[in-house]
Amino acid sequence: MRPSFLAFGLVGTALALPHPQDIDLDGVAAAEPPVIVTPPYDVVSNIPSVLTTTSVAPLATDSLDSRKRRDIEVERRDGTCAPQPAGSGPVPSPDTVAAFQSDPSLQAMATNAPTPYGYESVFTNLAASVNAPNYMGLHTLTSFDSLGCANLCDRASGCTAFNIYIERDPSLSPNTVNCPNPSSVTNFKCTLYGTPLTIGEAVNTGQYRDSFQIVIVGSNAYNKNSPPPAVPGFTGPVELGGAINAPNSYMGYQFFPFSQTQGFDPATCASACTAQTAYDGRHPNADCTYTPCIFFNAYVLSENGVPQGLYCSMYNATWSPSYAKNYGQYRGSDRYTVSDSYSYSLIDPPSQPALSSSCTPRAS
Repeated sequence: MRPSFLAFGLVGTALALPHPQDIDLDGVAAAEPPVIVTPPYDVVSNIPSVLTTTSVAPLATDSLDSRKRRDIEVERRDGTCAPQPAGSGPVPSPDTVAAFQSDPSLQAMATNAPTPYGYESVFTNLAASVNAPNYMGLHTLTSFDSLGCANLCDRASGCTAFNIYIERDPSLSPNTVNCPNPSSVTNFKCTLYGTPLTIGEAVNTGQYRDSFQIVIVGSNAYNKNSPPPAVPGFTGPVELGGAINAPNSYMGYQFFPFSQTQGFDPATCASACTAQTAYDGRHPNADCTYTPCIFFNAYVLSENGVPQGLYCSMYNATWSPSYAKNYGQYRGSDRYTVSDSYSYSLIDPPSQPALSSSCTPRAS
């Protein structure tokens, strides 16, 4: 199974590094939290706008800007009693929340759904859908079709996970005066994500629209179990059992909280590695030598089971999977875990020590 996270903007480490390869949990805690998205309830399909990608800067910079947490949720509003799209699923009798939540035929759809090839099940038949970062869209299906939802994920560039669930929705757009609690329809929803999902993100149990109660049953989630893509200029990915904990050559880390612009994309770590080499080459030692980044470890860091972001550790030497011994750490009572950990090595590394081409050695 691929481990998971998501990230957004750059958060540089302090220049005084923590103990070798210890996860800098104080730095992570000080970073912006992931941007959590609640998919909309009242639409047949929803594809979010494509946003600009995450910017990357080297560690030695003071240009980090402050960012406010962004939890994206659909604004609630009073309806017009307009007919809503007819659902494709059965409506229990009586047409009540309790009957919907206890209907064995709906729950059987979730428990009997096949796990698509290339995916692993995260959870099955929960009464909540996920609120997660790097939301990539919602699709309404005509049946509880886990294979069809997986196909939508496979066709969406960067999609690494999906959630399929059954939702009790209103047949009319509820209005406080004229139709506060209309009859229901049953919809099959498929939502896509650019970060791996966890059971800790299954917190969306529904909402009220006027007097009508939207609820969810039969919620299944699946993560791709294939490795992330190759990164130009680097060999890999090499799957690791944890985070690298090497005895030397550690250059520092960058942490990118998950957001609508940052998913689980090791190319972000490659950009950080390349930017660090370029910066160090422009700021060499007195003898014109500098330390290039030739190897990085990209993984998802989760807090108490909820993915927080993409953690990128950088090195100027390559390390084998036998050094991937850091599986997580505690910060007080909070447990941080490592998942989806992969390493990449520069294909054509410079000679060591590297020499800056625009440097004249200074007298000692």
